[in-house]
Amino acid sequence: MLHPDAPLALSRRRCLQVALLALPLSAAAQTYSGPIRMLVGYPPGGPADTAARIVAEKLAVQLGQPVLVDNKPGAGGQIAAQALKAAPADGSVVFLSNTHTVAMVPLTMKAPGFAPATDFRPLGAVANFELALAVHPKTGASNLAELGTWFASRRSDASIGVPAPASAPEFIAGEVARHLKADIVPVAYRGATPMVTDLLAGQISAGVSGISDFLQHQKAGKLRILAVSRATPLLPGVPSFAQAGLASLDATSDFLGLYAPAGLQDATVARYNTALNQVLALPEVVAKLQASAMTPAAGTPAEQAQRLAQVSKALGALVAQSGFVPQ
Repeated sequence: MLHPDAPLALSRRRCLQVALLALPLSAAAQTYSGPIRMLVGYPPGGPADTAARIVAEKLAVQLGQPVLVDNKPGAGGQIAAQALKAAPADGSVVFLSNTHTVAMVPLTMKAPGFAPATDFRPLGAVANFELALAVHPKTGASNLAELGTWFASRRSDASIGVPAPASAPEFIAGEVARHLKADIVPVAYRGATPMVTDLLAGQISAGVSGISDFLQHQKAGKLRILAVSRATPLLPGVPSFAQAGLASLDATSDFLGLYAPAGLQDATVARYNTALNQVLALPEVVAKLQASAMTPAAGTPAEQAQRLAQVSKALGALVAQSGFVPQ
């Protein structure tokens, strides 16, 4: 004969069994354990790809999962950004991007196909990748004021090259020209390499691009870097644009960040951020990034989101001041 409380006890036991069976399924739903694709919006060999491969190798060790770099070049990173937006929000796909894609493209394109603030979740910062203003030795300039004087006396020879149209370097170059009261329209190239080639040959007198494009030539005495978007230990003694008198360029530094689709769960975001920061603290990672003219920039997802908002605001002001009309 059953005890009067037996049906109730049996019911409770069955509920407990169901709950215990459900726990592994819930945990599995929250923790993705398969291979991770790290999208990069540029071809192999550039700064974003270089950083991605340095980070992916060590991130795989920290997470205990394969991390595979997946290059999807084209349209200033738009193809990769759109692929991230369409990816499942389960941790299987992340996106390592520079500020051009996540800040400049939305400012200069009418329909980029993604909105970083609502379509992406920052996982953390990866590295700082500063922009710089470099000049040919023929200018004799060692600072912005001297460059302005040279521009005024050599109007027919005054020019500033940039690696791409509608890029941060183009708007920075335009702001430099306005600051120096020089009637100069930035010369847009199709890539940094041809721009630097012309700068080395003296075909243009100045250029704005990533410091990695100028650093070796500065060391060889073939170019002189006058200012950078943000002071960096890679160029001790070289002032930031703000320090050189261009306060409007204070928040325009370039950086690489890691992003996921907007719906990624908080627990996975925290897990990936912790692993990323651990990777960026490794001496060999620091050395490799610095060898490629980048400096590690660990931080929280919230800090990365705030910095992206600040850079977007600063670049937006430059775009508006230039009169540029989104295409």
